[in-house]
Amino acid sequence: MLPGPTIIKKCSACTGLIKKHTIASGNTFGAIFWTDGKMDAPMLPDSPKLVKCPHCGSLIWIDELETVEEISAFDPGNTNAREPGKPNLGDYASFLSNNRLLQPDVEKDLRIRAWWRGNDERRRDQHSSFTETEIQNLDALTALLDRSINYERLMQAEIKRERGDFEPALELLDQPFDAQLSDAVTFIRNLAQQGDSVVTPIQADMD
Repeated sequence: MLPGPTIIKKCSACTGLIKKHTIASGNTFGAIFWTDGKMDAPMLPDSPKLVKCPHCGSLIWIDELETVEEISAFDPGNTNAREPGKPNLGDYASFLSNNRLLQPDVEKDLRIRAWWRGNDERRRDQHSSFTETEIQNLDALTALLDRSINYERLMQAEIKRERGDFEPALELLDQPFDAQLSDAVTFIRNLAQQGDSVVTPIQADMD
């Protein structure tokens, strides 16, 4: 990964300074791909648009904040500038509840990220049941996903599998998919056939 410049932003709620890192180039070498669609890639870090101010805790769209300065990735810059926080599941639920007029694509992205955030504990072998907040989010997300789009149909199937609805998941997985999704489809289908509802890293080689 080759880092790009660091952009210093000003929080619109408290004027605290926040760092926004950029990358000049990256790759998926060493990445872990999960059945819920999340990718953990050390050489291609995620850059969520909705972040938590590290100074006041407000949820803010980082790209919409005022830019104070742009510095080299290797320059420590202003010591008052901090890394943005990562919203938790409750933050996403509260934001979505208070912002009901979001564009569908924006709402879809936030609900996917809320799903991932809730699953993060399960990625560490904490195989807990979905909370009511998670169930409400997954119901809303399922309604937003378009099953005529291959990737979104796969996400619908994965949601059903994680909720233990294995037969409906298999019905979705038995429909045609693009070739690039074949490994994921086969892997998730095998889990559904085994009655396994746990979010899992996808292994491409299933021989």
